[in-house]
Amino acid sequence: MAERSSLLKLLVQAADAYERALNPELRAGLGADLRPAHYAVFRYLAPGGSRVTALAEAAGMTQQSMGELVTHLEKNGYVERAPDPADRRARLIVLTAAGHGAVALAGQHIQRIEQAIAAELGAHSLAVVRDALARMPAAIANHADT
Repeated sequence: MAERSSLLKLLVQAADAYERALNPELRAGLGADLRPAHYAVFRYLAPGGSRVTALAEAAGMTQQSMGELVTHLEKNGYVERAPDPADRRARLIVLTAAGHGAVALAGQHIQRIEQAIAAELGAHSLAVVRDALARMPAAIANHADT
Protein backbone atom coordinates (compact mmCIF):
# COMPACT_ATOMS: atom_id res chain seq x y z
CA MET A 1 0.00 0.00 0.00
CA ALA A 2 1.36 3.43 -0.93
CA GLU A 3 2.20 5.77 1.91
CA ARG A 4 -0.19 8.71 2.21
CA SER A 5 1.27 12.20 2.36
CA SER A 6 0.52 14.21 5.46
CA LEU A 7 -2.12 16.89 5.18
CA LEU A 8 0.52 19.50 6.02
CA LYS A 9 2.69 18.36 3.12
CA LEU A 10 -0.28 18.45 0.74
CA LEU A 11 -1.28 21.94 1.91
CA VAL A 12 2.27 23.24 1.43
CA GLN A 13 2.52 21.66 -2.02
CA ALA A 14 -0.82 23.19 -3.04
CA ALA A 15 0.24 26.63 -1.75
CA ASP A 16 3.57 26.35 -3.56
CA ALA A 17 1.84 25.40 -6.82
CA TYR A 18 -0.56 28.30 -6.38
CA GLU A 19 2.28 30.79 -5.90
CA ARG A 20 4.24 29.31 -8.83
CA ALA A 21 1.19 29.92 -11.04
CA LEU A 22 0.62 33.41 -9.65
CA ASN A 23 4.21 34.67 -9.58
CA PRO A 24 4.91 34.97 -13.34
CA GLU A 25 1.65 36.83 -13.87
CA LEU A 26 2.37 39.29 -11.08
CA ARG A 27 5.98 39.81 -12.13
CA ALA A 28 4.83 40.49 -15.71
CA GLY A 29 2.23 43.00 -14.53
CA LEU A 30 4.07 44.60 -11.63
CA GLY A 31 7.77 44.18 -12.27
CA ALA A 32 10.45 41.55 -12.18
CA ASP A 33 11.85 42.78 -8.86
CA LEU A 34 8.90 41.34 -6.93
CA ARG A 35 9.43 37.92 -5.41
CA PRO A 36 7.03 35.56 -3.64
CA ALA A 37 8.53 36.65 -0.31
CA HIS A 38 7.05 40.11 -0.91
CA TYR A 39 3.58 38.61 -1.12
CA ALA A 40 3.67 38.01 2.64
CA VAL A 41 3.35 41.76 3.17
CA PHE A 42 0.22 41.91 1.03
CA ARG A 43 -1.13 38.63 2.45
CA TYR A 44 -1.02 39.75 6.08
CA LEU A 45 -1.56 43.51 5.75
CA ALA A 46 -4.75 44.57 7.52
CA PRO A 47 -7.11 46.81 5.52
CA GLY A 48 -6.32 49.80 7.76
CA GLY A 49 -2.60 49.05 7.89
CA SER A 50 -0.34 46.97 10.10
CA ARG A 51 2.80 47.45 12.13
CA VAL A 52 5.89 45.64 10.92
CA THR A 53 5.89 43.62 14.14
CA ALA A 54 2.38 42.30 13.43
CA LEU A 55 3.27 41.48 9.82
CA ALA A 56 6.41 39.64 10.91
CA GLU A 57 4.54 37.64 13.53
CA ALA A 58 1.76 36.68 11.11
CA ALA A 59 4.29 35.63 8.46
CA GLY A 60 6.48 33.74 10.94
CA MET A 61 9.58 35.76 10.22
CA THR A 62 11.83 38.18 12.04
CA GLN A 63 11.00 41.87 12.23
CA GLN A 64 14.24 42.59 10.41
CA SER A 65 13.31 40.34 7.49
CA MET A 66 9.81 41.76 7.27
CA GLY A 67 11.23 45.27 7.52
CA GLU A 68 13.45 44.57 4.51
CA LEU A 69 10.46 43.37 2.48
CA VAL A 70 8.45 46.43 3.47
CA THR A 71 11.35 48.76 2.61
CA HIS A 72 11.63 47.18 -0.84
CA LEU A 73 7.89 47.56 -1.46
CA GLU A 74 8.03 51.12 -0.14
CA LYS A 75 10.86 52.02 -2.55
CA ASN A 76 8.75 50.57 -5.38
CA GLY A 77 5.71 52.61 -4.37
CA TYR A 78 3.39 49.82 -3.20
CA VAL A 79 3.29 50.69 0.50
CA GLU A 80 4.07 53.63 2.73
CA ARG A 81 4.60 54.20 6.41
CA ALA A 82 1.97 56.29 8.14
CA PRO A 83 1.55 57.36 11.76
CA ASP A 84 -0.49 54.91 13.82
CA PRO A 85 -3.54 56.81 15.13
CA ALA A 86 -3.46 54.64 18.27
CA ASP A 87 0.19 55.54 19.00
CA ARG A 88 1.68 58.46 17.07
CA ARG A 89 5.21 57.16 17.78
CA ALA A 90 4.47 53.92 15.92
CA ARG A 91 4.14 53.52 12.15
CA LEU A 92 1.62 51.56 10.16
CA ILE A 93 2.36 50.01 6.80
CA VAL A 94 -0.47 50.96 4.42
CA LEU A 95 -1.11 50.40 0.74
CA THR A 96 -0.58 53.22 -1.72
CA ALA A 97 -2.69 53.60 -4.87
CA ALA A 98 -0.14 51.39 -6.66
CA GLY A 99 -0.42 48.85 -3.84
CA HIS A 100 -4.20 48.74 -4.22
CA GLY A 101 -3.68 48.22 -7.94
CA ALA A 102 -1.28 45.37 -7.25
CA VAL A 103 -3.81 43.73 -4.93
CA ALA A 104 -6.52 44.12 -7.58
CA LEU A 105 -4.26 42.58 -10.23
CA ALA A 106 -3.45 39.69 -7.90
CA GLY A 107 -7.17 39.22 -7.30
CA GLN A 108 -7.79 38.87 -11.03
CA HIS A 109 -5.07 36.25 -11.40
CA ILE A 110 -6.22 34.43 -8.27
CA GLN A 111 -9.72 34.27 -9.72
CA ARG A 112 -8.35 32.68 -12.91
CA ILE A 113 -6.34 30.14 -10.91
CA GLU A 114 -9.42 29.26 -8.88
CA GLN A 115 -11.41 28.82 -12.10
CA ALA A 116 -8.76 26.34 -13.27
CA ILE A 117 -8.97 24.52 -9.93
CA ALA A 118 -12.76 24.38 -10.23
CA ALA A 119 -12.44 23.01 -13.75
CA GLU A 120 -10.14 20.26 -12.46
CA LEU A 121 -11.99 19.39 -9.24
CA GLY A 122 -15.52 20.42 -10.09
CA ALA A 123 -17.39 23.30 -8.48
CA HIS A 124 -18.89 21.11 -5.74
CA SER A 125 -15.53 19.60 -4.74
CA LEU A 126 -13.93 23.03 -4.68
CA ALA A 127 -16.72 24.29 -2.40
CA VAL A 128 -16.15 21.32 -0.08
CA VAL A 129 -12.38 21.97 -0.02
CA ARG A 130 -12.92 25.70 0.64
CA ASP A 131 -15.32 24.96 3.49
CA ALA A 132 -12.98 22.38 5.02
CA LEU A 133 -10.00 24.74 4.82
CA ALA A 134 -12.04 27.52 6.45
CA ARG A 135 -12.87 25.19 9.37
CA MET A 136 -9.31 23.90 9.84
CA PRO A 137 -7.91 26.73 12.03
CA ALA A 138 -10.66 26.20 14.62
CA ALA A 139 -10.20 22.42 14.50
CA ILE A 140 -6.46 22.78 15.03
CA ALA A 141 -6.96 25.32 17.83
CA ASN A 142 -9.51 23.02 19.52
CA HIS A 143 -7.01 20.16 19.32
CA ALA A 144 -4.29 22.32 20.89
CA ASP A 145 -6.61 23.09 23.81
CA THR A 146 -7.13 19.41 24.66
